[in-house]
Amino acid sequence: ITSFTHGLLELLSAVANNGGEVVVLLACEQAAMREELAAAFDARGVLFEAAPLREDAVASDAACGTAAQPAFIEVAGPHARAHAYADAIDKLAKTHKESKDDKAAATPADPVRVLVVSARAPQLFGELASRLAARHIAAETVEFTAFSQSIAGRQFTALANLIERMKAADEGAASKTEWWPAPELTDWIYSPLSGADAVNARTFDKNMRLSRSKTTAGVKSLLQSVQGQVRGARKAASDENWFKNVPCVVSDVFQALWRDKPVTALKAMLAVAEALPDRSLGSLDGQARRQAEVALLRHVIGILMNGARALDVSQAAIVPVLDGIRTKVDKRSTAYDYETYEVDRAPRAQVRFASLADAAALRPGSYDAVLFADVDLDSYPLSHEEGPLATLTASLGREGVTLEPAALLRVRFGRAMQASRGPVALARVTHDRQARECYPAAVWTELRAHAEAADADKAADDARAADDARAADDAKAADDAKATGDAKAADADKAKCVGEGDIVRDFDPAAGEGLKRERVTCEAPQHLSAEAVPYLVLRRRDGEGEGAPLVPRLTSASQIEAYSTCPLCWFVSYRVKPQSIDAGFGNMEKGNFVHDVLEHLHARLPQEGMERVTPMNLPRAQGLLREVFAETLAEHAGKRGTEGPLVPLSPVEERQVAEILPQLEGVLAYESEALTPFAPRYLEFAFNELQVEYAGWPLGGRIDRVDVDAENRAVVIDYKHRTGVEEFKLADPTVRDEESGEAAIDDPRWLPPHTQTLIYAQAMRRALDLDARAALYFSTKGGKPALRGAASAELLEEERGDGRIPGLKKGFPGEGGSMDFDALLDRVEAGIAERLHELEAGDVAAVDPTSAQAAHARCSYNHEGTFVRRDV
Repeated sequence: ITSFTHGLLELLSAVANNGGEVVVLLACEQAAMREELAAAFDARGVLFEAAPLREDAVASDAACGTAAQPAFIEVAGPHARAHAYADAIDKLAKTHKESKDDKAAATPADPVRVLVVSARAPQLFGELASRLAARHIAAETVEFTAFSQSIAGRQFTALANLIERMKAADEGAASKTEWWPAPELTDWIYSPLSGADAVNARTFDKNMRLSRSKTTAGVKSLLQSVQGQVRGARKAASDENWFKNVPCVVSDVFQALWRDKPVTALKAMLAVAEALPDRSLGSLDGQARRQAEVALLRHVIGILMNGARALDVSQAAIVPVLDGIRTKVDKRSTAYDYETYEVDRAPRAQVRFASLADAAALRPGSYDAVLFADVDLDSYPLSHEEGPLATLTASLGREGVTLEPAALLRVRFGRAMQASRGPVALARVTHDRQARECYPAAVWTELRAHAEAADADKAADDARAADDARAADDAKAADDAKATGDAKAADADKAKCVGEGDIVRDFDPAAGEGLKRERVTCEAPQHLSAEAVPYLVLRRRDGEGEGAPLVPRLTSASQIEAYSTCPLCWFVSYRVKPQSIDAGFGNMEKGNFVHDVLEHLHARLPQEGMERVTPMNLPRAQGLLREVFAETLAEHAGKRGTEGPLVPLSPVEERQVAEILPQLEGVLAYESEALTPFAPRYLEFAFNELQVEYAGWPLGGRIDRVDVDAENRAVVIDYKHRTGVEEFKLADPTVRDEESGEAAIDDPRWLPPHTQTLIYAQAMRRALDLDARAALYFSTKGGKPALRGAASAELLEEERGDGRIPGLKKGFPGEGGSMDFDALLDRVEAGIAERLHELEAGDVAAVDPTSAQAAHARCSYNHEGTFVRRDV
C-alpha cells in the first residue's frame, strides 16, 4: 500500500485498540513512510514496531541486477520521437536475438518479446504500431477506452446534437444558421463506420455548402441518395472488392437518431464495423482500431438495451450516460511485409506497451528487453497532489500518510527493470516544438549518475591494467585497445542522441523504404515557365490533348482592370481561382441581389407604361420596386450556389435584407432627376457573342446597364453596392497642376485606376454604333446614392436639378485640358493594349510598391509576406 488515508488509519487504530492484531508490512523501498506511519499510529495509541531496513535500496540497485547497464537515448525534438523509439525497439530486439547462445532458438515461432513502458501506453501504441509493423514487429496493449473517444462515439454525439438543432430550427426555436451547412454530416459520411467513402463525402459537402436553401427534408433526401448510390455500386462490384459486403448506413443511422432510436443507429454502425476490412481503419494498425470500435459498440448497445429495460424508460433517456462508458479493449497490430503487401504471420518480435504500474507487477525476467519511453518530468512528476480535496483535508487535520513520489518511482522503475532478462533502455525527448527544454525525470538522473560512476570505475580499472603492461608490444596492444575503446565510446555517445534532420524517417512509418527522394525547386509565383505562358494567360486549348490548337480567351473588363492594378493578384484571382467553400451572405451576394432587382425593375417599367423613372411616376415605380424586390428574393432562394444568391437564414440576416429596400427606393428617387433625356435600353448586356475586339483581343463579360437618348447618345452604368463612389471620379489627365506644372498624362503608362466602364463604353461604340458620352459608376448603398466616373462636359451639372448628372462638376475635356471623352477612350485602350502585350509575354509579377502605378492601384496585398519561394 502506497497511501494510508486518514479513514484507513482510524479503522486500523480501532481494530488495534479493541483487541485486534494489526500488522503493516513495508517493502524495503517504503522506508520513507516508516517515521510518518509511526507518528500517526502513536497519536492513536497504537504501538508501531519497525524492522531494520537496508539503506541502499534505490532504483540503481535493481538496475545492477539486470544483464547490463541501461542505455540512454535522447531525441532532439518531438518530430523524430516516433522513429527514434521504433528504432530503439528494433535495436533492443536485435541485440537480444544476437546475444542468445543458441542462435537456432530464435525461430519465427519464438519471437523476441520486448516491453515498452510509458505513462501513456495506449497513445504511444497508436503512434508506434504502424512503424513497428513496417519492421515485421507485432504490438499489443490494453486500453480502457471511453465511448466518447471512439469513432462511433464521436459520430453518434455529433449527429445527435445536429439533429437536435435541426429540429429546433424546424420548430422556429432557432435559426437555420445553427445547423447549415451541417459539416457534421460530411464528417459522418467520411468516417469508415458510415460505409461510404471520401468521394461521397466531398460530393455531399459541395452540394450542401453551395446551397443555403437546403431544408431538413432536402438533407434527408440527399443522405438517402448517397446511401442508394453506394449500395448500388457495391452490388455491381466484383467479388474481389474489399468493400463488396460492407453495408452503407449513411441514411439509416441518421433516420434512426431522428426517430429517437439510438440502439438501431448503433447496431447499424456495428454491422459496418464488423464487415470492414482492417485496412480501412489504418493501413498498418487498422486491426487494433477496428477491434476497439466493435468492442465499444457491443458494450454500449448492451447497456442501452438492458438499462432501458431495467429502469423501464426509453432508450433515449439512457443516452446521456454513454459518454462516460468505458470498456477494456485488447489492441493488437500485426507485422506487415512491404515487399508482398501482406500481413506477416510470423513476426520477428512481439512488443507489449504497458504503464509503469503494470510493468512493476510483472515477474522478473518475463521479457527479453525493456524500453522506458518519455522518462521526463511531465510523465513522472514528483509533485504531491493538489486541489480542493487536499486543501480541505489539511485544514481539517485529516491528512493521511503517502509514500513520497520519488520513492514510489524508484520502486516501480526498479521492479520494471527486473522484468527484463536482457538489455534495458531509457528514452526521452529533450526539447518541445517551441525548442524549450524538457527536463528528465529524477529516476533518469539517478540512473545516469549511477551508470557514469560505474563507467568511471571501469575506466580506472582499464587504466591500471594498461599501466601494468610490461613490454613494448603489450604497450602497443594496450594503446590499440584504448583507441578501439575510445572509438566505441564515441560511437556510443553518438547513438545516444537522435536528431530531427531526416524528414522521411521522421514522418514515414516505413522510414522511407522504397521511396525515391528528390529535391526540387518551386517556381516563384511571379514567374511562369515558357511552357505555361501560352495556355495560362491569354490563350487556351481548344479541345482535348496536347495537339489541340491555342485560341484567344475572352477577357472581361474586370479582368483587364485587375491585371492593370496588379498582375500577380490578377493571376491568383483569375487563373489560380481560390474559391470560398460556403455559399455566403456578404457584400458580393448583396451586390448580386441589387443588380438583379434593378435589372428586373427596369425591364418591367416599359411593361407598366413607364419608359424610365421620373419625378411624376416615382411613387408608382417605388411600388413596383417592392413587388420586384419580393419576387427577386424568392428567385434567389432557388438559385444555385455558384450564382452567388442572397439567401437569409437567420433573423439578423433577414433584417439586413430588409434594409436594402429603402436604400433602393432612394436610388430610384435619385435616378428620377438624373440624365433625364436618357432611358435604360440595355440591361445586363453580354459581349461574349458579339465578337468585339478590344486592345487587340476578344472582349467578354457584361455591363449592368446602358442608357440611350433620342440622339443615339449612350451612358454606360455599372452598379456598385457600396457607400460612396467618390473614388471613381476621373479628371482630365491633361490638366496641369497649378503649383508643380505636372499632369498625369506626362506618365507614358498612365491609366485610370478604374477602367471597366471605359472599356465597355469603347466596346459599345464598336458593337452597336452608339455615341458613348459617359462611363459611370452608380452607388446603390446607404442614404446618398450617386453617379460618378468620366463624362463628356455636356453632361455635367450646371445647376441643381437641371436633369444632368447630379453633383458631377468635372468632365472631359476639363478646364484647361485638351482630352475630350472620345480621346479618353482611345488613350485608355492604347494603355491597356500595352498591358495585354506584357500579359501575353507571361508577366505576372506583383506591382512595384514604389511605382506610380501602385500609388493609385490600391493593391493592399503584402506580396513579400504572402508569396515566397519554397524549396521542397
